[in-house]
Amino acid sequence: MKTVLKLLGLLVVILLASLLFIFSGVYNVAASNPDSGLIAWALETTQHRSVHRASESLEGTVQIPKLDDAERVRTGLVHYHEMCVTCHGAPGIKVSEIGQGLNPFPPELARGGADEPLETFWIVKNGIKMTGMPSFGVTHTDDEVWAIVAFLNRLPKLSPEEYQAMVKEAGLGAPGVESEEHEHGEGEAAEGHPHTHPPGTPPHQD
Repeated sequence: MKTVLKLLGLLVVILLASLLFIFSGVYNVAASNPDSGLIAWALETTQHRSVHRASESLEGTVQIPKLDDAERVRTGLVHYHEMCVTCHGAPGIKVSEIGQGLNPFPPELARGGADEPLETFWIVKNGIKMTGMPSFGVTHTDDEVWAIVAFLNRLPKLSPEEYQAMVKEAGLGAPGVESEEHEHGEGEAAEGHPHTHPPGTPPHQD
């Protein structure tokens, strides 16, 4: 009985200490101040284990398509060039100022191998809290997410020249700029589909 009471007392102390830490404001939430030590380890480990567990739950229920399919890779390139280059860069393209200001720093995906397909699929579809990685499953179908996974699988093998050749062949513009085939038509705009402009764009009539 005494042991149980001691454990309960310890839990209460830990809870009160945690609340004191939260409400004290001593933890620096500035993106310019990277986490280190125990906090960095705890956050990274939590993220990796969470993604791994979530992706394991997809096994047997989600079928991995043919990731080397040329058309699937091309579709993934289009999405990656429009949405991902800003933060993750590409062969011959550096991470933008926006990406450089994120904490944690987004991985430069062209430099290293991609995660397991199911893990990559889960990350792209669901995003990761408090990292700047959005959930593209909100706006994209599973087929489109798999196309991005297919391109990410190919990305580390591309030279800057090969990447630019693929971009040119797909008719894409500067990174982050929507291609003509993905732009909303007049009918969509009239129905109230919103679109955004880069920061600093002067007020204008769409």
